[in-house]
Amino acid sequence: MNGLRARATIGLAGAATIALAARRAGALSTGGTLAATAVGGATVTGSGIRGGTMLVAFFVSSTLLGRLPAITHLEQQRGRERDAVQVMANGGVAAGLALASSLTQGWTCSLLTTGFGGAVATATADTWATEIGSRSRTRPRSIVTMRPIAAGASGGVTVAGLAASAAGAALIAGMASPPFACTSRHPPSRAVPIALGGFSGALVDSVLGATVQQVRFCDACAVETEQRLHRCGALTRPTRGAPWCDNDTVNGLATAAGAATAILVEFATSIRRQ
Repeated sequence: MNGLRARATIGLAGAATIALAARRAGALSTGGTLAATAVGGATVTGSGIRGGTMLVAFFVSSTLLGRLPAITHLEQQRGRERDAVQVMANGGVAAGLALASSLTQGWTCSLLTTGFGGAVATATADTWATEIGSRSRTRPRSIVTMRPIAAGASGGVTVAGLAASAAGAALIAGMASPPFACTSRHPPSRAVPIALGGFSGALVDSVLGATVQQVRFCDACAVETEQRLHRCGALTRPTRGAPWCDNDTVNGLATAAGAATAILVEFATSIRRQ
């Protein structure tokens, strides 16, 4: 218990320091800063410094990629600052699994820790795919119909984006490959389950974006957007998708799917070993 309290103290202090630095750099809003502190603190409390480092790797790399020069304006972008909803959509599932793993032991702890890695890998893979894919000179295609769509449109994929997604998932998987401190003395490497979870979770994000996520249309500018109030000031109208499903909802569902996939892969692998 004392060790858990120490990790909680270190985690909250470290997360607050990093979040405030990100706020000064314009990467987080005020609400996003508070949410990032909570997510980071919970992650370090549950999974230790390595888990926190994985989360920082996601955030820093995604922020830097987001500031690369863009070929075209992306209608889906909400600005450089991540707000509280965006932070929780990308990190909430991971933080919850990290905390849950600290309350369990043995195989359960191992599975939950792998799920944590899968959630972080999904967030990283999806963000890298979006940032790199949207800057590709190749026009994206819908993951469902394979028809060309506008750059940055929900559900679009490119070869560059898919490669970036795999690289992002591999980065997090590599960071998680040494064993975490669960009770098993010789736990298997989690790299493969986490990498598969991250990449598949990013694909789920694209499928949901192409089918369920609500897309709106600005009649004044004649463009699709995810915004209710377009940047031109005009109100937009829905054209497809469910009213309850926005980009943040998709991100949350995708990270949950990536975590579940990673857990299932490790579970199946462990069963085969027995």
